[in-house]
Amino acid sequence: MTRAARAALAFVLVGGSACVTGDRSAPEPLPPAPPRVEVVLADYRFEMAGDLPLGRVIVEVENRGTTTHSLTLIELPEDYPPLDQQLRGDERRGVATVAQVPGRAPGERTRFALDVQPGRYGLVCLVADADGRTHGQKGMNLEFRVR
Repeated sequence: MTRAARAALAFVLVGGSACVTGDRSAPEPLPPAPPRVEVVLADYRFEMAGDLPLGRVIVEVENRGTTTHSLTLIELPEDYPPLDQQLRGDERRGVATVAQVPGRAPGERTRFALDVQPGRYGLVCLVADADGRTHGQKGMNLEFRVR
């Protein structure tokens, strides 16, 4: 081992560092972990354990159905008709997509982080069956408020 390599190894073993500057006080504590909310994709319905709280939240999604399902979280304007009525009607108004989980096979899980603001929201499954109708049109939609 060369003299330079031995010196570098000794420096590392002793714990020295040429890059340390400033205050050596304890680091700032990490912020608390965001709350988690579970959303279950069941056959032609959503099950949400608890409400979405304001602020950062982790949404855990699991397909417990027998077919592929997706999740699209949308923001609904206050003057928007009831979501189920809008999905089944002939005229539809556009809405903003907040988050989307593409199709998941039975048993698959995923999660995403979301910054939730107060307002009116909806969950819709946009997977279509062989008849051309989406699961959302067949009742797999859920409307809720965050306050």
